[in-house]
Amino acid sequence: MSPERPGSFTSSPLSLFTWPQLLLGAAALSFYAVHAVTWLRRGVPGALLWACHLGCLLVGIAVLARRPALNGVGVLWLVLGNLLWAVDLAAGGEFIFTSPLTHVGGLSIGVCHARRAGFPRRSWLAALAGIAALHLLSGWVTPPAENINVAFRVHPSLQGIVPGFLAFRILMLAASAALFYAAELLIRRIVKSEK
Repeated sequence: MSPERPGSFTSSPLSLFTWPQLLLGAAALSFYAVHAVTWLRRGVPGALLWACHLGCLLVGIAVLARRPALNGVGVLWLVLGNLLWAVDLAAGGEFIFTSPLTHVGGLSIGVCHARRAGFPRRSWLAALAGIAALHLLSGWVTPPAENINVAFRVHPSLQGIVPGFLAFRILMLAASAALFYAAELLIRRIVKSEK
């Protein structure tokens, strides 16, 4: 009898994945889900759209779907999100006990997956286009009081420094582009990817 081919009707759906891939992808998705439940219980569903949280979700999907480009976007959103999360915590922001799952766990899984699957060139451009779209989406579907992805007003740490919201948006987009570009160069060097 010949061995079954992955994806055939008689093989198990789990045979499409390696165990590390299945575990890492499921872990990232679980991290997002656990953190999402925390925000939903607090009555803040808009928080599910923070770029860092969605970055963890993208990493989980990318690992399971074998999509290095999607992983690249998720990792870069997590780099930005982790930087802003650290600034927020240093300024006295609230520490949510499930936050390390998405921020640290998601980034770790994304970098681990990049070591196996590569980190595509120009991921920074896709991450930048995605973050711009997410910023606009956040302004349309989340309440202004939550200021998800700083879609409504200048972050308190920059009030009085940046002359207005339009200037803030331009500054954030330029800073995100620079950060994404630098992070991609560093990550590609770390994972020694030629993809």
